[in-house]
Amino acid sequence: MRSRRGAGRGSRLVKRLQIGYLGYEPAVRKRPLAYLAALLAAALVVGGAAAGPKPGGGKAPSFGSDVVLPGGQGGEPSLAIDTSPTAGRGNIYVGAIGDSNGPLEWHSYNGGKTWSQPVPFDLNGPLRGGDDDIAVNTNGNLLAADLNVSWASVQISTDHGQSFDAGTQTAPEDDRPWLTAAGQNVYVFYHDFVAEAPVVCTSFDGGHTFPACNQAFGADPSVTNCAENTVPARALTVDPTNFALSFLYSCSTAAENAQHPPYGPLHDYYLAQSLDGGLTWTTYPVFQADTSNGKAPNYANIFGTLAVDSAGNYYALFAGTADDGTPIANPYHVYLEVSKDHGHTWSRPIQVDHDANGAGTHVLPHLAVTAPGNVDVVWYGTTATGEPNGVCGSLLLQSPCNNGFPDYTDPKAPAWNVYLAQSTNALSAAPTFRQVAANPTATHYGEICTNGLVCGSSDRSLLDFISVGVDCNGFAHIAYGGNTKQQEAAGQTFVHVANQTGGTALAPPAACAAPVP
Repeated sequence: MRSRRGAGRGSRLVKRLQIGYLGYEPAVRKRPLAYLAALLAAALVVGGAAAGPKPGGGKAPSFGSDVVLPGGQGGEPSLAIDTSPTAGRGNIYVGAIGDSNGPLEWHSYNGGKTWSQPVPFDLNGPLRGGDDDIAVNTNGNLLAADLNVSWASVQISTDHGQSFDAGTQTAPEDDRPWLTAAGQNVYVFYHDFVAEAPVVCTSFDGGHTFPACNQAFGADPSVTNCAENTVPARALTVDPTNFALSFLYSCSTAAENAQHPPYGPLHDYYLAQSLDGGLTWTTYPVFQADTSNGKAPNYANIFGTLAVDSAGNYYALFAGTADDGTPIANPYHVYLEVSKDHGHTWSRPIQVDHDANGAGTHVLPHLAVTAPGNVDVVWYGTTATGEPNGVCGSLLLQSPCNNGFPDYTDPKAPAWNVYLAQSTNALSAAPTFRQVAANPTATHYGEICTNGLVCGSSDRSLLDFISVGVDCNGFAHIAYGGNTKQQEAAGQTFVHVANQTGGTALAPPAACAAPVP
């Protein structure tokens, strides 16, 4: 879900966070060895192996037949691959929302070739299915988070996704929870819709309880521009070299929100980082768009992504346009920034997509990172150039965009596919990307809304993101929503999976180096 503008900071949340802070510090002091061990384990989950990419005969990445997950519907699918040194290594999990049965999870035990029937979770949630995210812990447990509007529920599966426990509540006043599993330490990072601030909740027992929730605005004056609306990117990371906790978020400014209620365009990104396990946070600017001379930049395309490789290099991914008023001259592109000093300073944006003549439209990207410079980036793309939302303006006042795409019923509605771009030199001064279509046929037609809850009359049937993960062979697996024109007319969206089966591959994740007993 898109973050919602609240009425104020809210003394109730401040009290909760103060209580969480007091509960957090003793836990760190009482269990220093467990704490450090969990952080060390996180290096295996977040990082990548130091070896070079697996040979692929010089051929571009190739994918098997498109797989539609059985037994249910859904959009904005999360994907997690088990790289733990357990019997579950290689299992692939997908979670999605949008089905009448609430949040669903599917699992594959054979590399994505075949899939289970969907497993509903958060069965006792009063308003289940608002948002979901999944992650595999270092012991092979599958964790799933589900938004229940006023809080999130975290469920744990110890049988490879076949069932989940009753779960625990965390993340008060929650919007868009993201999960990071790092051994005993599990993190839920989210946007607080009352305080309008990013918040991190921490578990010290593998996700069973979450005694601490702390605001994460750092002491950087530039972040005051974000006081009215923050959108958390995917997901909190643990640096394998110095154990820093970091997350990326985008924001619109207070002035823009007043001009375009309930909030203005998202076009600035910041990194929040903690070196003391989440007690205190420092903010670093990542990207601030040019708004001079009447430009209307829009880098919403929620959600952005943050990742860290095995050597502690950082990668920030986002998509959008330098001026939404002129999308033909300023197409929607996918951009990558890198940091070689643990997120403190960043490169200029690197355009990832490379269609003919710099044209096309590219939205809702995600990435997976393993070894230094090894990156897989995915997105929805079309060769048509224009404004993907079709309608522009605020939720309260919308009008057709300049060069806006028509809806799916129009004979001229553009066709969308899912693309992957792969690089093994993303840290170089001039990185190269090999771009391929991951699905052979169109997965959607017409508009794609990139603005979450403020989409208004635009097409949000795919919801807000797609996902990619990398297995122990270095191959990519992509989960995405899709619908034909007939399916969209019937109000249907289905979860698809594309599995890489050949061609060049990334170095496998670092956890894959540990032998399975």
